[in-house]
Amino acid sequence: MNLALNKCVQKGGCQILGLNKYSIQQWLKTIDTIIYDGDGVLWNHDKVIDKAPETFNALRAMGKEAYICTNNSVTSVAGICRRAQEMGFLVAQNEILSSGQALAKFMKEKNFQKKAYVMGGQGLVDELQLVGIESLPLDQSSLEGFSMPEDIHSFLLDSDVGAVVVGNAKDFDATKLTKASCYLKDPEIMFVATSRDMAFPAAPGRMVPREGVMVAAIQAASQRMPFICGKPNPYMCIDLMRQGVIQPERTLIIGDTMNTDIQFGYNCGFQTLLVGTGVNSYQDAIEDQASKVPSLYQQVPDLYVPKLSNLLPFLSSRNR
Repeated sequence: MNLALNKCVQKGGCQILGLNKYSIQQWLKTIDTIIYDGDGVLWNHDKVIDKAPETFNALRAMGKEAYICTNNSVTSVAGICRRAQEMGFLVAQNEILSSGQALAKFMKEKNFQKKAYVMGGQGLVDELQLVGIESLPLDQSSLEGFSMPEDIHSFLLDSDVGAVVVGNAKDFDATKLTKASCYLKDPEIMFVATSRDMAFPAAPGRMVPREGVMVAAIQAASQRMPFICGKPNPYMCIDLMRQGVIQPERTLIIGDTMNTDIQFGYNCGFQTLLVGTGVNSYQDAIEDQASKVPSLYQQVPDLYVPKLSNLLPFLSSRNR
């Protein structure tokens, strides 16, 4: 079962943030820490979103603590930090929170000693390696010419595998789905995933499937429920809250996806701000707000702005 901090379900109301200096300055007085999503808020793929670094850095200069919290596990924390710095964001490696890092931390806390069958990018493999967990590579040559169900008996299953780990795998196919499902027939083998993110917009009207699609397929085939380590699970930053590094009521999350970023903020007790440069729009928030499904109220942001840099003209900092 994923973590969820206690918070009553209430009918939320999304408001468009008033873009004037007084309202923004008053609002910012209630915030000590800002947690930013990466893709869709600060950048889209390898392209920086308009004036996002300047806005991020201006808020830091005003004394706001900053973290980048991403469900992207394709790249390691070190790689995400390097990429962010190259784009102009003033951020340190210990201020990057990734789903891959959270997954590796979870398995270390479980004292996992076996191999992990990984479907995901090199970043996920790297994070597991950092905590001493060996990843089992897929032997492509052994699967050439494979057909189902005739050749299912020829699958070689490593007896030292203790977990099926799912991130964003570009080469996911029916063969990998079958092998993962075979491993998970053993109830002692863990099923862990970085997130349930289903897709991201690659171009107008074009969506690319993400790890949530793979997780759903494996779950259906194996009849096993995974532990999800990334957003919206508060596990992503539970240590920061327990240690008092961040105070939930004085923390803002800025995201572009309602069922991960905004739900994550709800689960943690953060203030929430939706930007319209990624997956969801203001109209999506209004539709969820009008819904009669109580769980959707948890995905309604407190505030909305079209893009992060809309805040920039109203920020006072020693860098401007």
